[in-house]
Amino acid sequence: MLLVIFLISLVSRTLAITASLNTDEGLWIYRGSQFIKRLFEGDLTHTILKHHPGVPNMWLTGSGMLANCWLNKFFGGFLGVDLPPDIGACLNLEQFPINLYIIPRLVQAVVTSACMVCIYLLTRRLLGQAIALCTIILLLLEPFFLAYQRFITTDALQADFAILAVLLFLLYVRKGGKRKLLLASGIFLGLATAAKITALFLLPAIAIIIGLIELGVWQETFPPRGWKQQLRGFRLWLATILVTFILIFPAMWVSPGYVLDRIRDGVLQESDRGFLFFLGQLTHSPGILFYPLVLVYRLSPILQVGLIATAIVLLIPKLRRRQKNMPAIAAIALMAIWVILILSASDNKIDRYINLCLPMLAILAAIGWLEIIAGVTRWLNKLFPLREKSLQWGYLIIFALQLVLLFPYHPYYLTYYNPLFGGAVAAQNIFMIGQGEGLEQAAQWLNQSPNVKEIKVASWYSRYFSSYFYGQVLPVDKRIPSGVQPWTQANRVVFYKNQLQRQLPEPKMLAYFAKQQPLYTVRLQNIDYAWVYPGPLALVEDLKRIQFPLSLSFGEKVRLLGYDLNQTKISANDELIVTFYWEFLAPLPGDISIKISLRDRQNHISNFSSTPLIDGYVFPENITPGTVLRDVHKLKISPSTSPQRYQLEVEGFSFKKGQVIGEVEVVK
Repeated sequence: MLLVIFLISLVSRTLAITASLNTDEGLWIYRGSQFIKRLFEGDLTHTILKHHPGVPNMWLTGSGMLANCWLNKFFGGFLGVDLPPDIGACLNLEQFPINLYIIPRLVQAVVTSACMVCIYLLTRRLLGQAIALCTIILLLLEPFFLAYQRFITTDALQADFAILAVLLFLLYVRKGGKRKLLLASGIFLGLATAAKITALFLLPAIAIIIGLIELGVWQETFPPRGWKQQLRGFRLWLATILVTFILIFPAMWVSPGYVLDRIRDGVLQESDRGFLFFLGQLTHSPGILFYPLVLVYRLSPILQVGLIATAIVLLIPKLRRRQKNMPAIAAIALMAIWVILILSASDNKIDRYINLCLPMLAILAAIGWLEIIAGVTRWLNKLFPLREKSLQWGYLIIFALQLVLLFPYHPYYLTYYNPLFGGAVAAQNIFMIGQGEGLEQAAQWLNQSPNVKEIKVASWYSRYFSSYFYGQVLPVDKRIPSGVQPWTQANRVVFYKNQLQRQLPEPKMLAYFAKQQPLYTVRLQNIDYAWVYPGPLALVEDLKRIQFPLSLSFGEKVRLLGYDLNQTKISANDELIVTFYWEFLAPLPGDISIKISLRDRQNHISNFSSTPLIDGYVFPENITPGTVLRDVHKLKISPSTSPQRYQLEVEGFSFKKGQVIGEVEVVK
């Protein structure tokens, strides 16, 4: 049984191992590499790289990256990527091709799969074989939980270590519990805290449970030990957490004050991150409905049915009395509810934070499912003698249901939203959608371009995108610095779903591209996740596809190579989108606008607009001679415009009079 649990867990975490990076994984493989590098250099103070602080992650990802570097040194070409032969230089990389993620992901998969085995063993010891087996079946194939178990981020290890700490603590306070269980619990909660500081949210819940035990609420399972003994045990437990945190964190060996200041400042800064999207609007603080809706949309129907059944069991005294381990069940329920409440009290709300309590919810759901199976068995026994095998059939049915639900989302498990409530189509109007899934498809499509290594692509989540794309990647940054925006130097620009939801980096830039048709769209679970647009710098293949080729000089410095129209017949009150291809032959003055207009048969201008190059994002004086810019403009057709053919005129640069470049017909 233990081997089966381990193998199912390992396979589910490593199948399609190079697919769908999470947007934070590039940061953690970088931090892990820097952590190991600074450890070797003796720079222990700066082994803190983030306030989370993600120490177990950095040990694992750093060790995985070190293995990559050693393999490259002794078996050059084995990894299929070009790395520096020097170990220090290899660990100092900032960009990581996708092949470098394989070993770090494998290392984490082994650790998290071992944790699944331990969760099963400890749950069996605390609550019995039936609940343990049902719990592990639910947890192994829960889409949202599995998604983060595959990622080398802080959430997987925090969730796994935290539930082990909780189970060990409950075994300790149970009748006959030994001190070594308390020490083991402290070690695992120390590891969970070192993974993500929010594991400390469990401390008040544990304190409440100790208080309830001493008040004699659960004395049949958790006998009172006396306040003094409980306090001594609690102090020992806290000391074990602290010692574990210090022992695995080199920065704490030499600069504990510096580390604690970094953690405090980082937590305060992250709690005020802003740029969130909830219930169809931008917000800096999603309200109290956020996590209830997360539980509705992110949990599987199988888990939800089990939780509803458990809630009924807890509320009905007759059913409650049938439970052999009711105090332990109530304690787990209390901790899960506490975590959700304290998460709800924070302004900074992200759906992945519920990973901390998902294993507890799986345990609770297992209890409900066993009650359902028992009820169905009693009903069926009136007709068929199935009692002896009904539980085994129940396990198989739950496993099959979870597997059938999970399969359509492989390997993009984060695209899962509860299909009973409209799935991703409904969720896109409620939550921020997308944490990297689908971007690699955009990169793979672009990799098919001729001379791909010479192409520059600007992308949201540029570190993620560069792991898959063969060419040069430029950032699209939400922090808008003064000067030239990197995306203005790109041949292609890639947008992402949650970027558009949050209107980042700014609405003006997004509106410029919204006028255009994407070259490629990534669609997952019936919604668009990523779009590839042509960028401001035209490629040779773009020039070959110009709809209306020209060679029209605008003075000695600029030539119009042609233009595209979104439509040649347009209705009044509609928008005409004109895309110009300008070739620049010499430096230009900075105050340049492009005026487009329609002139009727009576030589009257009926519609016109005047906007700068690339909506003002390009500085003409900085344009290198020989550059070909793809420049998009919009002309709103007035509702009063009479139906007829109009001459399309363009005016700009040194010309003070419009040049006719074609015709447009306005129709009814």
